[in-house]
Amino acid sequence: MNTIAVDDQESTAKEIVKMMTEIDPGGTHTPFSDYRHALDYVKDARPDVAWLDIEMPGMTGLELAMEVKKLSPRTNIIFVTGHERFAYQSFQLHASGFILKPAKKEDLERELANLREPVKREQTGLLRIQCFGNFEVFDRTGAPVRFKRSKDKELLAALVDRRGAMSTIGELASLIFEDADDDNKMKKQLRVFLSSLRDDLKQVGAEAVLVKGWNAHGVDCSLIDCDYLDYLKGDSVAVNSFMGEYMIQYSWAEMTLGELITKPGSYYD
Repeated sequence: MNTIAVDDQESTAKEIVKMMTEIDPGGTHTPFSDYRHALDYVKDARPDVAWLDIEMPGMTGLELAMEVKKLSPRTNIIFVTGHERFAYQSFQLHASGFILKPAKKEDLERELANLREPVKREQTGLLRIQCFGNFEVFDRTGAPVRFKRSKDKELLAALVDRRGAMSTIGELASLIFEDADDDNKMKKQLRVFLSSLRDDLKQVGAEAVLVKGWNAHGVDCSLIDCDYLDYLKGDSVAVNSFMGEYMIQYSWAEMTLGELITKPGSYYD
């Protein structure tokens, strides 16, 4: 996430940036005490969120918000002010939020959870994997990955669910074939699915995501963008995207769902 904080009191802008760095350590968060420098930055960077003081010399935060929107229409404006009387004016400008000073970390987290313009992320991995809701997989162009078999996709889901931990053929087979009773047949079929999955990923240049060890298989988590993995890292965008649903097409995923719901700090905790 890319955010800016603009306040003529430099220490206040830096304090907001400090809290944002704690909330989103992988993002870019920049303080400004001069509205002109802030606008120069917005012109090129198009930040996701702008935390704006309202009472500032030269240009008020309300005027600055209008200039920011001209340069970057999808930037979320959140006013941070010491006066409630500005609330009505801020909402007339269709601001995403309003915080009274002194701003606290939980105030910022609340506003980030209810942004008017959802934050779009740049994909850095070979695959983008969605676990919340239905399990879905997208290539680097954003197109859905096509799987020869539905079990290929389910196998990838099972490997992602294990967060990079290596799993034996037997462990994966018992998960994918919950009701089967022929152990040797299950393992043989599982090997077919693994080979097919590798071919599926090879078609989109993501074969390296699969990792093979001694009689075990896994995924290289560093090569994928995944809401579930980001959630476990405490990423604010991922945390706010979790609505109590996880890989809903797979019954075996209910155990992980229970862990997510009861995770300390979870909305459902």
